Amino acid sequence: MFYVSYDKPKTISNKLLDNAVSFAANFLEIDGEIELYFDGEFNEGCCGYCEYDPEDEELTVYINPKHDRHDIITTFFHEMVHAKQYLKGELESGIGKQLSKWKGKEYDVPYFESPWEQEAYELEKVMFDIFNTMKGYTYGLASKKQTTQRAA
Repeated sequence: MFYVSYDKPKTISNKLLDNAVSFAANFLEIDGEIELYFDGEFNEGCCGYCEYDPEDEELTVYINPKHDRHDIITTFFHEMVHAKQYLKGELESGIGKQLSKWKGKEYDVPYFESPWEQEAYELEKVMFDIFNTMKGYTYGLASKKQTTQRAA
């Protein structure tokens, strides 16, 4: 997977980000190009979000840089799950008054009850734990209890 990042915080080394991108792409079996911004408009408690333009197949991930390394990497994995969902046609974001679709079915449910968020929260933890214990990926990213919200 090819990526370009903008405004990466100094707490995230190039090696850490390179390895996280490579790991996520391999784990989720996705390929393509992604733009990664460490800025954006974030609601209270929001760590990041993923946007996808299906016409141009453009993926953009926004990560709130005001968090620690653990939350930044966890959020990145969470948003990469959404990238996978978009690329594989599992998730279609609702625009305006249109409802989001998951595997062809429309959903009008609270954030944490949506199947795409449930999958993203589940896989972010699995990915983080594997990534944090892989040989050569020792970054001192201690596991923490999930307390923040990420957005698709």
